[in-house]
Amino acid sequence: MPDSTENEALEILQTLISRPFEDCIPVGRNFPALTTKHSIYAVRHRTEGLLYIGKSQNPKQRFMGGHKALVWCWIARYAPDDVRLTAYPLDYRQWTTLSLNLETLIIQATKPPFNAQIPMRD
Repeated sequence: MPDSTENEALEILQTLISRPFEDCIPVGRNFPALTTKHSIYAVRHRTEGLLYIGKSQNPKQRFMGGHKALVWCWIARYAPDDVRLTAYPLDYRQWTTLSLNLETLIIQATKPPFNAQIPMRD
């Protein structure tokens, strides 16, 4: 079954990176367009690409409560308009059995710079 998990991770990664930047969610105060469903999410930069990959039961709540990846964007002096979010909702099976493996595989495949600076949470 590792092959199917890897294929699923690659499909999710492809979705996260192929979504046009303009269609991703702008960074803001309330994140009105960000999902509240279990998801793998990405913080992306307009030209630098993926900056951070994570998973959350409720990404909207996670970002509204503050997120270190956004602090790293500020420290790196990225313009707020050049940073956006995108999420890939996971179904119940994906969340309960695969979410950690999917997140790990995607991080290993892409090596986003902010994941190296921010330890993974359980």
